[in-house]
Parts: sequence; C-alpha cells; structure tokens
Amino acid sequence: MKKIYIVIAALALSAGSFAQTADSLLRRQMELERDFNPTLPDADKINSLPALREPSVQKANTNYSTWAGRTTPPLEIALSRPGNIMTVIPYSRKKGYLSFNAGNYANLDGIFGYRLVENEKNNLAFTFLHNSSNGNIKYVQDVEPASNKARFTDNEGSLGYRRRADALTLSLDLSYLNSLFNYYWNRFGNEPLYNDENQSIGVLNTKVGIASHKTDRLNYRGYVNFRNFSAKYGDLPGSEGIRGNEVSTAAGFDKPFGNAQSKFGIDGEIFATFYNGDLSDYFLSNAAPYIIFGNSGTYARLGADALFQSSGDLRVRVAPNVKLQWAVTEHSSLYADIHGGFGNNTFLEMIRESRYIRPYGNVRPSYSVIDMNAGAKIGEISGFRIDVFGGFKKTDDEHFLILNGQDAGGNAPGVYREVLRPVYGDLSHAHIGGMIRSNIPAQLDISLRVKKNFYNLRYISMDDERIDDPKAYNKPGLEVDLRAAFSLTDHLKLTANYYFAGDRWSYYDGTNREMNNINDLNAGALYRINDSFSLNLRANNLLFQKYDVWYGYPAQGLNASGGFTFRF
Repeated sequence: MKKIYIVIAALALSAGSFAQTADSLLRRQMELERDFNPTLPDADKINSLPALREPSVQKANTNYSTWAGRTTPPLEIALSRPGNIMTVIPYSRKKGYLSFNAGNYANLDGIFGYRLVENEKNNLAFTFLHNSSNGNIKYVQDVEPASNKARFTDNEGSLGYRRRADALTLSLDLSYLNSLFNYYWNRFGNEPLYNDENQSIGVLNTKVGIASHKTDRLNYRGYVNFRNFSAKYGDLPGSEGIRGNEVSTAAGFDKPFGNAQSKFGIDGEIFATFYNGDLSDYFLSNAAPYIIFGNSGTYARLGADALFQSSGDLRVRVAPNVKLQWAVTEHSSLYADIHGGFGNNTFLEMIRESRYIRPYGNVRPSYSVIDMNAGAKIGEISGFRIDVFGGFKKTDDEHFLILNGQDAGGNAPGVYREVLRPVYGDLSHAHIGGMIRSNIPAQLDISLRVKKNFYNLRYISMDDERIDDPKAYNKPGLEVDLRAAFSLTDHLKLTANYYFAGDRWSYYDGTNREMNNINDLNAGALYRINDSFSLNLRANNLLFQKYDVWYGYPAQGLNASGGFTFRF
C-alpha cells in the first residue's frame, strides 16, 4: 500500500494540486487596515477586540481565519491561521511599527514589526504578535459556581525574507506560535478533568517558495511548507498530547493565450500529516487542470480536481472547480462558483476552528460532493452596491462540535472532560441572502448583510448511536451583519458594527439545547495625531448580552480598551 501512495504522490506532484479548505463555523469577514504593515508571512492574528481602520492609508492584503467575524467575538476561540501581508509598502518610508491596546478582562493586544532590510531586490522583516486575556466570565446558565476565569496567551514571532531576481521571486519564511490557555467550560456541577491547568500548543513553521514574474510565456510557482506541532497534554492531564508534523508541497504552471486574461494551466499539491502515537496519518494529493478565457468583466474558469486521499483507507474522487462571471452592464454582473472536495480536519486545522477541541483523537475528514455559490452584483445606482446571493453545499461526514461531557467507554469513566468533541452527519446546506453598501455621503461607509441558512441532516451519530431530531449544531440559522465607519475629520474616525446570529443549537447530556442569540454591538474611535502616532478607543458587547460562543463556553460581557499606534 505504501508503494501505491508513493506512485500516486509522484504523479500528483508532477501535475500539481490545490489544498481543500475546511468549512468552518460562523463564517464571517473581518478587515484590518493600518498605516504600515511589516512583512507577516504565514502568520496572522485574530483580535479579541474589534479592529479599527486608520484613515488615509492603502489597504494591506490580509487573510484572516475564516471563523472570525466583522465584529470579532469578545473572546478569542481559535488559534491564528496562516495568512499573508504584502511586503511592498510604497506609502510609508518608516521601517518600524508598534501597536498596543489594553482593557478590562486583562485584554492585551499588540504587534511589533521592523523591516531589517529593504531595497529594490531584498526585503527582510521581523514581526512579533501578542494577544492575551485573563478575566472572570459569567456562565449563561444558572449554575454554581456562576463564573470561571478564562485565560489565554498567544505569542508568535516570524521572520520573512523576499528576494526579487530578474525572472522570479524567492521567499523564505520562519515562524513560531506558542499558545497557553485553560478549558474554562461550564462544569454543570461536575468535577473538571483538567482543573483549569494551562494547555500549551506550539507550532513551528518553515516555508520556501518561488514564483516567476508574470509573462505572456510560461508562468510557474511552487512552495514547500513544513510544520511541527505539539500539545502539552491529551486525554488526561498527565498524558502526552498530540504531536506530529505537517508537510505540504505545491507546484503550478500556466500558459497565457489570446488576451491577457485567458490561460490554461495546472495546479497541484501533496499534503500529509504524520502523528506521533496511535492517531491515523493523513494524506491528500490533488491535481487540478483548468482553462480560463474571457476578460476582467466576463470570464470562465473551467476545471476539476482529481483527489487521492487516505486516512486509514484510500479514496479517489473528482470534484468540479468552476468559476463564472458575466458582465451584464458596466457596473453589474452575474457570478457562480462551483467547487467540492475534502475537508482535511487535521489537528492544526481543528485548533484554528476552536482551540478548545479535544487534544486527543482524530476528527474524520469530510467530503463535499458540491459547494456552489451564485449571485448578482448590482452597481448601477451611484454610491450603492447591491449583492444578491445564494448557494448549496452537500457534505458527507460533516462534523459538529459539542461540549464533550462524559465519553462513553473513555479512559477515565465517570469523569467529565471540559473540551469540545465532534459528532458527525451528512449535511445539506442551502443559503440565500443579500448585501447593500453605500458611501453617501463620502465620509460614511456603511454596509448591511443578511443571510438565511437552511440545513437538512439525514442523521447525526454520537458514539456510533444516532441522535433523535438532529440539528446543525452551532451553525446559525439567520445572520445579520451591519457595519459603519464615519470620518468626522481628517484626524478623527468613528466606527460601529453589529452582528446577530439566531437559531443556534447544541447538544448536551442527551438533549438538544437552544443557545442564546448573539447580539453583538461594538463601537470605536480613532484619532490620528500625526503620521507617526495615533490613539484609539473601542468597546465590545455594548448591549450587555450573555451568550455562548460554544455551548458551555460563554463570551465576555461588556469590555473596553484603549491604545496607541506608533510608526518609526
């Protein structure tokens, strides 16, 4: 069987591949803008407080963990996910950046970055991120004790180098993340297993990549990425936690033809996770040929993913990979994305979904037969943009995270574990919605997004037994997202955002549990004193709402903070 894997891997690497991104809960969008962003390769940060945007700067190209919202939850629930911040910064001659915020619940939030080398050919930068909290949070349910101290500390340092040669760009990245946190769950009168001890997770990441400069001939790109990860303890406080290595290597080629927008190519990746211990290793190879034709307004990307996956047994699948856009008018268009594939659900992916996932045992890979999104973008009315959208996704072995409670037949019978565990079901998920955005008057940027979700579950199993009347646990039925930013003067900017999530369910102690709606109202203010120094204030949960992010894991109440940004 190992020989088969080696042959498949060699074939896939020669063809190239794409990694499949696992679906996540509470999919929303967060934006962050700063006057200066040093290189931040393969590291980003999810703030426990709302991020404020500074005026009169260009946006940095930032990718954030998909669970995070436009109004970030008052308590960070996931470890940071790899991302990218552009290294070319033409709008600032300053080399250093320091930002720090502090507030109640001992919320601390800071970033330091410095460009050590910067010239036409070379860029070397260092970045350090810190995010922490340490305060008592009240439980939603009427229990004794009524609260517990929730604490976490995330520190991540990264060093990134870019070398621009005549024909290609070489990138070298190195980073290390250390996360300490406790399982602060609602104990419901039970004795805790981990007893508020600090769990520790470490992730070392190294990456080497190359990308050719765009030409009308053959373009190429590729990378090799290695991660080593470890958790302090596993199913018992004295036992060793999950440890292992993750390796991914990718290559891609494309050949333009006709106009600048048309090309054909092939992308691919080999992805593997190797665990130390009894957990099943994971392997995925993907070859993705495609052709793109059209122009910037009207185009079609037609392709497919040939997938070879193993997590105990070998599965071979072919998934569509299609993107379409038709420019109906100069400012309006129709679009459709049709995709599918595996959700790997490896340990590193799961801790990005929630840091409170149980630190032992695999989470089954899922497979989406189809994941389709389509809609219309309308911009004919001056100062307004309207998006109307809908979609459908069918997933086998979708996982839902619920409070663990007592494991059936576990290593410590009669002891409750204060972690999240996965239950599984075949899920059909449809959604419809719309978004309207306006910048009238010019000082005001306001948007409203509404999304209605429809879930259909054939079954959900827990310890190989089916749950009666299953729900799509922790997936909201209705979402409303309102965001506004108002530039009062050239130096003062005010922000406000509101997020609503309703019809949320969880499962505990043999019954379905309806969770409180999320009604999260946040506001902030930023005052720019000069090009080098600015101050900000921000407040979360202004409606004093009590709700669980995960059942048994409540969010912070009203919290406020203030801080500064200094560029030098």
